[in-house]
Amino acid sequence: MPTDAERAAALRAAADYLVGVAVAASPIPLASKPIVGNVAPDIIESLAIEVARKLQGGTQAKAPRTRRKRKDPKMSKALKQSNERFRKKNGSLRAGATQAKIMAYAHKLRRKM
Repeated sequence: MPTDAERAAALRAAADYLVGVAVAASPIPLASKPIVGNVAPDIIESLAIEVARKLQGGTQAKAPRTRRKRKDPKMSKALKQSNERFRKKNGSLRAGATQAKIMAYAHKLRRKM
């Protein structure tokens, strides 16, 4: 089984070949082909580095997935009513009230709307 370095070298060789064929077959005027040929190794180098990073597992952390939230105006209204019932004027919970009870009651109200 080839190592990551061997895979990266093989990919670079393939990229070198493909760029060489593309430069030779391109309709670019002969005067500017050496410029393309000079730029191509830089492009291949950056691609080879990127491929090597991918093969080695990469050092970049993935961005966390964000989920789109849909607002439910009925649930919002139900939560307001439920909080009014289970909380005192100063905002603290009444005796025996829990957040679970507040949410359960809000869902109950939401079903009735």
